[in-house]
Amino acid sequence: MQQTQNFKVIAHIDMNSYFASCEQQANPFLRGKPIGICEHLGGIIIAPSIEAKKFGVKTAMPVWEAKKLCPHIQLFNTDPDKYRETTKRFLSIFLKHTEKIEKYSIDEAFLDLTDNVKNFKDPWDEASKIALEIKKEMHTYVGDWIKCSIGIGSDKLIAKIASDLKKPDGLTVVRPEDKDSLYEKLSLTDIPGIGRQTEKALNIMGIKSLRDLKDFPEQKLIAHFGIQGHHLHQMGQLEGSWKEDFAEEGQENQEALKSMGHAYTLPVMSTDAKVALQVLYKLSEMVGRRLREAKLSGNTVHFILTDRKNEYFNKQKKLGRYIQDGREIFLEAAKIFENSEHYEKNFKLIGVTVSGLKEEVNQLSLFDIDQTKSRLVKYLDRINDKYGEFTISRVPAWAARNLIRDSVGFGRMKEFKVKYKTGK
Repeated sequence: MQQTQNFKVIAHIDMNSYFASCEQQANPFLRGKPIGICEHLGGIIIAPSIEAKKFGVKTAMPVWEAKKLCPHIQLFNTDPDKYRETTKRFLSIFLKHTEKIEKYSIDEAFLDLTDNVKNFKDPWDEASKIALEIKKEMHTYVGDWIKCSIGIGSDKLIAKIASDLKKPDGLTVVRPEDKDSLYEKLSLTDIPGIGRQTEKALNIMGIKSLRDLKDFPEQKLIAHFGIQGHHLHQMGQLEGSWKEDFAEEGQENQEALKSMGHAYTLPVMSTDAKVALQVLYKLSEMVGRRLREAKLSGNTVHFILTDRKNEYFNKQKKLGRYIQDGREIFLEAAKIFENSEHYEKNFKLIGVTVSGLKEEVNQLSLFDIDQTKSRLVKYLDRINDKYGEFTISRVPAWAARNLIRDSVGFGRMKEFKVKYKTGK
């Protein structure tokens, strides 16, 4: 069937209770039981299982509150390597169906299925068949306890909304002619980008429902919210302002990548500059590793710190060269830190970012020592590629191994590189 030029079929695939489901997949004795995943066992729940959610346990809930609601909940520390490996498995399945994938976070992705279905009489029905096939392959090659909800729509916003309508393990298709029916199903906070605070502000203006937002004059929204008012108006029309960011395998959209960084929040406040520098060294090595994997280098280093008053310090230094070696990143960031008023004072968070990125250019060095350093870094990368991150590292990073727990979040994710495979 001939389709219009703007015709799109987008799928949003969202894993259900992802970190907890990965643990239940790995340990059958945890299946069907309420569990919670925590960064620190005395902190907050970052991923409750489906069973825990039935007791009212929610993401970001303090552990003490979760235990009050569900006294028999079992708590586990995060296992980032396990989650990353599982993510690689489900991404490899998606790649079998299309290379146009936006890897949105560790537990979700958008797939552009337009080319797969545009020539069928009913492309939406065909997209449903692809979604069901993906679910079947997930069950076979990832595990029977890893469930996903899939939403299919004409753009990313509609697809994401659709994936939230049936959880867990749902499949929802919103055809263009069905879009208007969403106004009766959705509340304001069901729209990605509208949180509780924005909802309260809208309520004060007399906007109590999504249809109210649809009919509210755009200029009044802009007058009250500024540029956000324009985006709120688009949301009211169920029109996504999200940029399409699909890149075929091996052609990651580097233009959208302005910087790379890592930060770490310590469990307790510290004034020990030695601890700060050890943490900074490991974070710098992590940034350098990601830069090299993406074949990028940068010419600006940012040092970030928050103190006991939660005040934010951020200073940058522009270099006369491009770097991607963690040790070089550390030396520049450490200079900023040591020359700041925060040196040897209370700190809670340490971070380092490299910006001014460009694609790596292999230049011949005039100095043998530089070539030796470069070869050393490549050897370290090869070993860590094969045996896992920080299997081998320079001494300062090794010294920080017990200070920084490996972690993984739900934010935007660009660094996964996978090929299609069906072996378990």
